[in-house]
Amino acid sequence: MPSPSKLSWPLLGKISQKEFLARYWQKRPLLMKRAIHPFPEVISPEELAGMTLDKEVESRLIVQGPGKNNWQLKRGPFTSQTFKKLPKKKWTFLVNGVDRFVPSVHALLDEFSFIPFWRVDDIMISYAVDQGNVGAHVDNYDVFLVQACGTREWMIEDRPVMKDDFIPNLPIRLLKRFKPTHRWVLEPGDILYLPPRIPHHGVAQGDRCMTISVGCRAPSVNDIINGVVTSALAHGDESIRYTDPNLAPQAPGEIAAGSIERVKKIVESALVSDEFLGDWLGRYVTESYSDVDLKSHAEKIAPGKVASRIKHAAALVRTEGARLAFTRRSKGAVSFYVNGHREDLSGKAALLAQELANRIVVPAEILRPYIADKGCQALIGSLLSAGAIVIDE
Repeated sequence: MPSPSKLSWPLLGKISQKEFLARYWQKRPLLMKRAIHPFPEVISPEELAGMTLDKEVESRLIVQGPGKNNWQLKRGPFTSQTFKKLPKKKWTFLVNGVDRFVPSVHALLDEFSFIPFWRVDDIMISYAVDQGNVGAHVDNYDVFLVQACGTREWMIEDRPVMKDDFIPNLPIRLLKRFKPTHRWVLEPGDILYLPPRIPHHGVAQGDRCMTISVGCRAPSVNDIINGVVTSALAHGDESIRYTDPNLAPQAPGEIAAGSIERVKKIVESALVSDEFLGDWLGRYVTESYSDVDLKSHAEKIAPGKVASRIKHAAALVRTEGARLAFTRRSKGAVSFYVNGHREDLSGKAALLAQELANRIVVPAEILRPYIADKGCQALIGSLLSAGAIVIDE
């Protein structure tokens, strides 16, 4: 039986995945010069601008006016007239979730496979003219800033700011105090990694400056508790109730330590088991975005015809906006999560599921050991029918 193919991490260059995670991930910034070189044109500035005209796409326009703390924020969709009225300098527009709409941008995520895909939220892309910027700010999550075209000077402080202290009465959240400790000019293919809460400020140098921001998801404690409790309420066993057969004598008005301990055990049994939390997390991190229509990519295909289709294909490609992940079970089995749904798999199908979850684009040579297996054919057929993957002919 084949084993899942090994992954490589070309983006890191001489830095191994182990070293990056140990020394930099959520610890300190890292500048990677010529990390992806030459950098491909995954989207042009004109195509990005066109996305701001679409009401289904979240976009913003930020203009820095004359004087101190003079900022304007407008939200899309925009019109072509919007851009004709802009000044020559100091403006930028940003488009969220570009990976959910543009296949070439979505495929760029394979360059970031040195961290789990479920930790990646989306790809935001900004375009700026000369001196365009969004001010000095912090993000609550890890971010990889990839220079796509043009140049941008990045200034950062090397220590995180844990308390919010923003300039009041502005449409965007800008830091009151910002004293950069490092300055770098990024060119196409350079990548700057920033852990959460690192203050940073990027200013375009010249026109046609485009930066790709790969942001990581960081659910808050309230998000996690709300999701876990909601799931427990939906799937809990109502017949399980509080009991105290060994109740000891006590004052009638007292809530004894033993009672608190029994409640604690009930909560732990309902919420804290590895099986329950693993299942909740798998469903939670693979839920589809509301602006994604996977049905438009669906291809109904009988499992018996999968092998012949894959045999002549170049690759299987995860659809923009589709989310795949797996958790390991006993004896090589996995729970495979696709857009919030779970399927338990074993044998070759479990190995294939790992291949599909580990890559955005899965080349045909990786698929060949699996396509004769009926379980694998059924898995591929179901994913094609759900629009979670498509065949690259």
